[in-house]
Amino acid sequence: MKARQALLAVVALSLVLDAWALRWGLPGEYGWAPDELLPQDVDAALAQRFAHGWHTKYPPLHFAVLAAWTAPVRALGRWAGWDSAARHDARMTAGRVLSLFMAAGVLVVVYLCGRELGDAWAGVLATALLACSVPFVYYAKVANLDVPYLLWFTLSLLFLLRALGRGAARDLVAFALSAAAAVATKDQAFALYVLTVPALVWEVRRLQRSETSAGRPGRRALLLAGGTSLVAYLLLTGLPMNPGGWLAHVRLIAGPASTEFRMFGRGVAGRAELLWETARHLRFAMGGPALLAGLAGIWLAWRDRTRQRRLLLLLVPVVSYVIFFLLVVLYVYDRFLLPVCVVLALLGGYALATAARARSWAGRIVVAVVLVAAVVRAVSVDVLLATDSRYTVEDWLRREVGPGPLVAAVGPLEYLPRLDGLRSRRLGPSLERLGQVRPDVVVVNADYARRADPGTGERAFYDALDAGALGYTTALRLRSDSRWCLLETDALRREGRGHIWSNLDKVDPEIRVYQRR
Repeated sequence: MKARQALLAVVALSLVLDAWALRWGLPGEYGWAPDELLPQDVDAALAQRFAHGWHTKYPPLHFAVLAAWTAPVRALGRWAGWDSAARHDARMTAGRVLSLFMAAGVLVVVYLCGRELGDAWAGVLATALLACSVPFVYYAKVANLDVPYLLWFTLSLLFLLRALGRGAARDLVAFALSAAAAVATKDQAFALYVLTVPALVWEVRRLQRSETSAGRPGRRALLLAGGTSLVAYLLLTGLPMNPGGWLAHVRLIAGPASTEFRMFGRGVAGRAELLWETARHLRFAMGGPALLAGLAGIWLAWRDRTRQRRLLLLLVPVVSYVIFFLLVVLYVYDRFLLPVCVVLALLGGYALATAARARSWAGRIVVAVVLVAAVVRAVSVDVLLATDSRYTVEDWLRREVGPGPLVAAVGPLEYLPRLDGLRSRRLGPSLERLGQVRPDVVVVNADYARRADPGTGERAFYDALDAGALGYTTALRLRSDSRWCLLETDALRREGRGHIWSNLDKVDPEIRVYQRR
């Protein structure tokens, strides 16, 4: 099989994995994916024309991309006379489909990176490792910003490799444009380039001084690329048209949007613990065998560092990201490590390609084990989503409660079963409101309830409700816990040390249903 045919097979498999459970939590007003860009978020930006002080905790580029992408859906909905719920659902689905296509684009670019490094099969294997990484499978099917900014970052890696290999000034400019787009999609991408840009300048100048410097990009090309990145960032973030909004956005991400999530102390011990947790989360994201393949790739590339210099240079963005993002914000989630997964997948693909070419069965067995383990983990993500407990609870409520009794949903709606077709209303966790409304049935996400701080009224409400002190008895407690899901779900739900910080901990929650006595 040729490398390109193998690439098509990997991308096709990835599309199947990513399209599976694409409509998780839909139709619904919010969906079940935390931090997903919703149609109302895009509408708010359009209403202010991305100006007049408009801002959120995210930059504006993907809001604009989503607005353009879903414009035909909005027009079709108006022409066909769809109601607001149908239009909303269609636009949410379209946003997720866009992530699906962009994820496929990431895989193709990773393959091109491998081919640029001189080994198309290493690119194919790298694509397979990345396609099966846990956060990639999840974020390829939701309208969050993680896959979009990853696409721009991966493109910048490709043009970085081409600039160092072919020496064309256009590759430097393309690197600058894609890097600016990555930062304008999600601010944390900035940390990927703090050390990468100086390293690129150093390498370009080093190559310019070498004997084979003919055609290499010179100082003017570097200045052109620098100017291009600055202008592109200014335009893509709308800073000239919306300076107040840009400043408010910066204050937000530098303040409550980051400091409130800090997990580790600022001292040496806190940062050391962060690095350890980063390693744990990286193992969760990639899986142990794939991570070992990436580490083996580092060792092999270092052993042959004269020929694999460009491959080793891909570690510079990783180091830069850890120093200037993770060690600054002092918290980590599995999704934060997607750029690291890209680089380690390229290194892992190089190691697996080397093993596959070895004239021994052992090398081929190692490759097969790594790939099978990766696919099993990827399928487990989809099983977790497809068997979410909320689907079963929704069926139970329609069957056992029906449209007559009043059902109260307590807590954020994106964490709860959908109550369509039932007589329902939303309540806050308040003893007083519960006594005033007196619903017949109360639905609670027990995982979310456990996050309430001890000693607060919110925690007192949940504890009293569960103890039966408010006049309600427990009618149903459910978490699916499918035996076909082989992920470390215990670590996702564990409190304190050993917890894996991931939005996958919001999937298949324990739902409790209480009925009034």
